[in-house]
Amino acid sequence: MQRMGAKPDDQRVVRRPRSNCRWTLRCCALLVALFGPPAYSLPATNSSTNHLERVVALIAQGDLKGAEKEARLALAKPSTRALAYATLGTIRLQQKKLAESSQYLAKAIQLDPKLVGARLTLGQVYARQGKTARARQTFQQALELAPDNPAVRVNLAQLEAMSGNYKASLELIEPIAPPLRRSPDGLVLLVIDYLGLGQKDSARELVSDWMALGEGVPPALAIEFAKPLVEQGLVPEAIQVLEKARGTGPASFELAFTLGGAYLASGDTKRASEYYERAATLNDRCALCFRQMAKIARREGEKEKALSFLIKAKALEPENPEVLFEFGRLCLEGDLFRDAIAALERAVQLRPDNDQYRYVLGSAYVGKVRYEEALPIFDALVKKHPEDPVLNYAMGAMLYTVGMDLEGAEKYLRMSIHLQPNQVGAYYYLGMVIFKKGDQDQAVGIFHELLQRFPDHVGSLEQLGTILVKQRKYDEAQQVLEKVLRLDPDSLTGHYQYSLLLGRLGKREESEKHMQIAKRLEDERKVTSKREFYLLNPH
Repeated sequence: MQRMGAKPDDQRVVRRPRSNCRWTLRCCALLVALFGPPAYSLPATNSSTNHLERVVALIAQGDLKGAEKEARLALAKPSTRALAYATLGTIRLQQKKLAESSQYLAKAIQLDPKLVGARLTLGQVYARQGKTARARQTFQQALELAPDNPAVRVNLAQLEAMSGNYKASLELIEPIAPPLRRSPDGLVLLVIDYLGLGQKDSARELVSDWMALGEGVPPALAIEFAKPLVEQGLVPEAIQVLEKARGTGPASFELAFTLGGAYLASGDTKRASEYYERAATLNDRCALCFRQMAKIARREGEKEKALSFLIKAKALEPENPEVLFEFGRLCLEGDLFRDAIAALERAVQLRPDNDQYRYVLGSAYVGKVRYEEALPIFDALVKKHPEDPVLNYAMGAMLYTVGMDLEGAEKYLRMSIHLQPNQVGAYYYLGMVIFKKGDQDQAVGIFHELLQRFPDHVGSLEQLGTILVKQRKYDEAQQVLEKVLRLDPDSLTGHYQYSLLLGRLGKREESEKHMQIAKRLEDERKVTSKREFYLLNPH
């Protein structure tokens, strides 16, 4: 399990091409324009051939019903029957009737095993069905029949890229790379292969090829090209590509959203917010837009603004566990326990196996002093992940807080320190446990060790000062408590212990002054602790 509160590993994965065959169909049409017709042609002109010629024209016009009628007429002649079946298979593919498409195409190949186009289309059908092995086998058969056919190479290369076999994909298209670098589809495939192989310089060179493309490139292709660049850290280059697309076409939600992500990756939160807001304007149902804006606002310390965005996201997707979790966590940070617990409980109900959700819910229970509900959560988590330092810390702190098992608390806290020595919380609570067990000298040693690394940790200074007062080490206690009050003038413990110290030193007037401050702070804390917040339902 990822450590609680830790950021995910910054490992970017190259985004694979789309798994459906729209990319390949569009790319094949482009390749015909670049390289010429496929490796087969119609037989000599006759009535059946005329039917097939009309099929091509009707498909181009989008009249699939008319195209099918002509194709069925071409079935009458043995000389065009195989091509007619191949054509019917292509029509069924465009109609997304994949099972029928594969049947027609298989029949075409049975009648004429040398039909490269039929094998190419059948491979696309298998790819769309998720039958990767059969798709690869079919494309390889087509490649054996027509090793110089660029459409076959591109389809097989795309399949390899989708499977993460970037080296094999690149080897297939390198012989036809120059013309591919003049097409947006070809550049998309090349950039995925280069980045999949870690060849960032080669991928960066493709950007100039992209910028040299004329106008009219669909924004969707610009996004396909830019996303792998962002994922692999070539963010300025991705922004250059996306901004070009924005300047040459109509406003697009997808483009605005992708630009928001690119600027966020670059650290420009202002521009990122602007583009996410623009995306939300273009699609007012985009809960993810509001979540991203909340993420930016939270990063910049504007928690109320972040909360307002998450409320909008929650209204759009009230049963989205990620939205509920983000909302609940932010409410918890603002001590809005009622709303935090309600949202986090629902998130855990929807994703009971998500340990991070459960951990934060346990933290919310602690904040609301519902220890009997928090303890089993932490207990189950630490048993599941015994080597997690944060969970060991949480369990140890929890046992100390409820005061039910000081030995167990010490065991968990020492394990947390063993697993992650450079921390504050476990050392602090370990000192508290040892002090509560009665070993004042060992507790002093723990707090001194912690303060050597974190000299301004107020909690440790407060507890050290408390112990020193008990030990009648007044000079050292005075130095420590005065530092507490310099760092935190509203420290209840600081004022209370300093009052006791001054009283023992005979400074009764000053002692009374600090005691009154301590009482005022205690009264304020009681009022605050009893106050309940109703963010969504103030009445």
